[in-house]
Amino acid sequence: MARTGGGGMNMAMPPSAPWSAPDLLAAGAMWSIMMIAMMLPSAAPMLMLVSATQRSRAAAAPPAALFAAGFLVLWIAWSWLAAAVQWALQASVVLSPQLTVARAPLAAAILAAAGFYQFTPLKNACLARCRSPLGFLLSEWRDGPWGAARMGLRYGAVCAGCCWALMGLLFVVGVMNLLWIAVLSSFVLIEKTVFRGPWPGRVTGAVLIVWALYLLRVPAM
Repeated sequence: MARTGGGGMNMAMPPSAPWSAPDLLAAGAMWSIMMIAMMLPSAAPMLMLVSATQRSRAAAAPPAALFAAGFLVLWIAWSWLAAAVQWALQASVVLSPQLTVARAPLAAAILAAAGFYQFTPLKNACLARCRSPLGFLLSEWRDGPWGAARMGLRYGAVCAGCCWALMGLLFVVGVMNLLWIAVLSSFVLIEKTVFRGPWPGRVTGAVLIVWALYLLRVPAM
């Protein structure tokens, strides 16, 4: 393990060593655990609402555990996609020993993409649905166990539509950088439960775009 100057703990591995199947499995498991830990807190209001509905409506209500399972399945799928991207980057020899993108143009492209996404209608639409658990349940209600799992999957998809670009920043700041993991998970939680309106996302997007432009002006990362 190698400690970074940003206060996080980064997992170091040789950037030129080819990955084997066990390496990909380990990366997928790492991303899955990390995404579950990061996204569950922001989904807590929805999970509590589903649980309360289950208690009040008894057998007619969707099992909260199956709703949570559907939500997590979506993010686990996203995690394995991220692990595959990480494998591709490693095979292209563009990852540092701390598993960050080591090419300024590519890092700037990731930052700029995340920044511009914050201004898109899709981001705003997904965020609005994440901020209204009751509205989501009223519009997406399904009875029974399979209905609960489907609702969880759909809510996970809405959540991913809101946050996938921000999670992609981990390729720039460090996949195992605990400080940045805490910052991103806290921002996602606050953006969904505290802030209102589009301005937080737009401010964040502007900061990411400026950061990308700064990286392009730096000779080496």
